[in-house]
Amino acid sequence: MSSEVRWTGRISNPLMGWGVTALVGVLTCVTLFANQFARPEKQMQPGEVPYFVGLMALVMLVVWSVSTLKVEVRTEGFFITFGYFGWPKQKIDWQNVAKVQALLVRPTEWGGWGYRWVPWKKATAAVLRKGEGLRFDFANGKVFVITIDGANEALEAIRSVLDELPPENL
Repeated sequence: MSSEVRWTGRISNPLMGWGVTALVGVLTCVTLFANQFARPEKQMQPGEVPYFVGLMALVMLVVWSVSTLKVEVRTEGFFITFGYFGWPKQKIDWQNVAKVQALLVRPTEWGGWGYRWVPWKKATAAVLRKGEGLRFDFANGKVFVITIDGANEALEAIRSVLDELPPENL
């Protein structure tokens, strides 16, 4: 079966992307400035500063890169790409899906914004804001939730793909 795209959606959270990135940048600058006035035994050593700046740059890059999502409903699965560079990628195979539903996603139920692992729910979630989303229940009891604009349209596309699959693929 060829991979036909049935539906595409995109969501981003500018506050998470640019706001958190700017906040981490400002906190990095404040920390480096305050470090100059700390007691000598509390100061970062000159060799430690590049590691600190590098770590903060990595944090900013990770937060910025996961502040946008693109999803595609294809005949071979549900594809999620994170960030502006399309990496990392995640694929949900249709044969693993037991149930899909549209729902209202609240970040507080999933531990906040971002990609979340919630072990007591046996779930992971990609939550960029409060609003409409999709919930995938898998045959193994695990759950995946994602916020996405046009969740009902995506659900219709998913159902049309699932209806066309042969019974042995479900």
